[in-house]
Amino acid sequence: MLKLVTDNGLDALSFPLVHEASLYAGMRQTPIDSHKAIQDEHGKPIAVVGSGYTLVQNADIFPQMEQAIFDSAIDTTGVIRKIDQSHNGARTVVNYIFPAHTIEVAQGDDVSLRISVLNSYDGSWRFMSLVGAVRLICTNGMVVGEYFSSFYGKHTKNLDTDVAIKKLENALEVYGQNADLWTKYPSTPVSDLQATNVLTSLAGGSKTLLELLQQTHVEYIDELGKNLWALFNTLTDWSSHAKFKNEKNKASTIITRESKLRKVLPQLEAIRRAA
Repeated sequence: MLKLVTDNGLDALSFPLVHEASLYAGMRQTPIDSHKAIQDEHGKPIAVVGSGYTLVQNADIFPQMEQAIFDSAIDTTGVIRKIDQSHNGARTVVNYIFPAHTIEVAQGDDVSLRISVLNSYDGSWRFMSLVGAVRLICTNGMVVGEYFSSFYGKHTKNLDTDVAIKKLENALEVYGQNADLWTKYPSTPVSDLQATNVLTSLAGGSKTLLELLQQTHVEYIDELGKNLWALFNTLTDWSSHAKFKNEKNKASTIITRESKLRKVLPQLEAIRRAA
């Protein structure tokens, strides 16, 4: 049985339909042919996109992806579905957490498989799914390398379910491979210099962010020790929980942060291999 968790009152996968509308400019209401509006079910604009943009309804694509999940080799026993939206409904993230695929990284420290499915009405995201995990102690979102974690579907209302199922089964394998690596993180020592290099890379020149990461890292060292697991959780704590400028856009911000985090993952792997 699927357990549903929502932050916005959305029920199951019954998303309201949106529609396209023409744009006009000035007092004379001159048609703007280069762009069009996407409006919600009440006629309120939620996005402006190019005239060539193909609208893919959440109501069409998400149920197909969910069916692919249940038709795949993923064990969906006790699966939890969480629906989040941002930018006035222009971006939607549906997260699936699979308790049946839980792995103990360290004693009493478990992670569960997570599949994130994304769609947007403002052109920011193509329809896609990302494989990751959730650390159950603190709900940090564990991120895996983008080069083998993503599935991008064509922007059409008809999902190629056979391809999606194969990608999901590959995601399951990728999750297992990464979780196996994570079990080595608690015993992998990290020097101050190595940690500083990783945190500096993620901060990208922001002194404020670097200070936040350094402070968070000290807290994780106190909890987990001076190791790669503490460093990794420092990064995922930031992507999952650090203060959001706009809480209404939290779902989109997390995806953006996780994308940034993926770029420093090779540095973590380099530390593990060098140990």
